Amino acid sequence: MSPSVRLDTHGRARGSGLLEVLISMGILALAAVGAVMGMVAATRDVKDGQVLQGRRMLLEARVQRLWLASKSDLLLQAVDRPGTFPPEIPFGTAPWTLDPSAPVTADVGTGAYFRVKPTGEVEPMTGVPANTPCVDSTPDSVLPKDVYCREILVTKGLPRDLPPASQALVPAGALPFTVWTRVFRKGDSLERAVVHSEVFVQ
Repeated sequence: MSPSVRLDTHGRARGSGLLEVLISMGILALAAVGAVMGMVAATRDVKDGQVLQGRRMLLEARVQRLWLASKSDLLLQAVDRPGTFPPEIPFGTAPWTLDPSAPVTADVGTGAYFRVKPTGEVEPMTGVPANTPCVDSTPDSVLPKDVYCREILVTKGLPRDLPPASQALVPAGALPFTVWTRVFRKGDSLERAVVHSEVFVQ
């Protein structure tokens, strides 16, 4: 009776040891998968941050040119503010227009089409036909998926109506107008676009 008890004990010991090893390996595998997923997410966040920096640079470069531009000429381009808030208007839809300024090599303040490298470096795309749409229906042979586009819009008045108590902030006889700029990647949703508005008073 005693030998059979010993054999049973050894059999259980061997079985439980194997089970513990399998459980440990499963836990290690889950931990490894979690670590890899964390590294992928961190890499994506770093890349998105660098690309966002490039988009913001495209906005800022355009705004700097606006500060130097003739405000009278900008006012002549102003249209009535649309019923839909401008950032909510779909890409490629009037009254938004692609930046009409002629692209100059190494000058990101001009042109409508750009490449943003993963490092955040921005390159103007020269040689793209003017007014080539930057929407999903655009053939990839004309505009690749990774192209970024800049649209502009000039509207009369402020970005939004002021409440009655704040309307005195605008001097009598002043002609305020808003210059909108937005940058987006082909295929992006409206939520991913970066939009800037600058108010000028003539």
